[in-house]
Amino acid sequence: MRVQSIQTFNSLSWYPFTEEPILDATLFTPRLCDPTFIMPEDSPDNTWHLFAHNWIGIQHYTSNNGLDWTSAKMIELRGHSPFIFFNKGLWYLIYEKHDSTPDSLEWQEITGKNRRLSRSRIEICHTEDMVNFSKPQVLLDSEDVPFAKDRLQRARLSRPQLFYDEKYGYRLFFGASHILMKDTKQKASLYFAMASSKSLLGPYEVANDNKPLISPDADDKYRNLATGSIRILPTKNNGYIAFECAFGWDKENKKSVSALIQLESKDGIIWKQSNKKPLITLPKTGWASRYVTSCDIRYMKDDYCFYCYFSANARVKFGPFSYVKESLGLLLGKDPLPRKVFEDSL
Repeated sequence: MRVQSIQTFNSLSWYPFTEEPILDATLFTPRLCDPTFIMPEDSPDNTWHLFAHNWIGIQHYTSNNGLDWTSAKMIELRGHSPFIFFNKGLWYLIYEKHDSTPDSLEWQEITGKNRRLSRSRIEICHTEDMVNFSKPQVLLDSEDVPFAKDRLQRARLSRPQLFYDEKYGYRLFFGASHILMKDTKQKASLYFAMASSKSLLGPYEVANDNKPLISPDADDKYRNLATGSIRILPTKNNGYIAFECAFGWDKENKKSVSALIQLESKDGIIWKQSNKKPLITLPKTGWASRYVTSCDIRYMKDDYCFYCYFSANARVKFGPFSYVKESLGLLLGKDPLPRKVFEDSL
């Protein structure tokens, strides 16, 4: 569903709902990443639903108010970077997977062998009730993305998002390849790309002449190291707005940093930065002081504002040791005159 206009997003002010995480990681699963969510008005049971991944897989959470979350169940073992897409009465869960999983029963019956698939790919499954999910299918294989292996020994895809465009059909946006920050070993997507198909389940072909849509730029203040995570929202007049967790080098403090910046596009292919400054400034201390790594955004009609759940991390101490802990926070995006502006733009 297309919401608001690009001009509406450009007038928003963003601030944290609280200084503490909305969903805190645990010692056993210290990194909770890449949230995606749907609000009660869009869900089958009038409940908030959120999906995020830890090292085990994709975890499903539910809430009555969007603030207090309860863990429901693990949806997909070893799944990464989930995204929810609604189409023709079904909710589709799209995610990346690159760890070994057994081949299908059909393959085992034909060959008598149980091979394991380990290469990175984007998978999809669907549900009618947010409880029972179908068997997953592969949407896009990393072997079909020429630049997914750049700077890597094995190709890698990441953070898929799926939209339907009346003009272009189904558009699958995703990250490709990744790099490690030399000073911290933080991983970040190197490229941002898109593939399209006339059918929901594919086949998908990489757009832009088999080239990324967005790449690191040595002259870009915020994106000179890696593209990072990008979350897209379709807007009115067939445009797009995006929120990028870009990675760059801080010359003054001599360290890698990330910044949440806003992008816009008229066609989903050519992108430009909307604002000169990041939407938020990371604190110098606390749970989100290291990097902001991903986000997901939806419009809350009752509150006349946008909800942005994001993942961020910091290095914390545990006795004589330290480790990186990543949790989920909440930003609110409001216009100085939200009621009038948002009513006019709906």
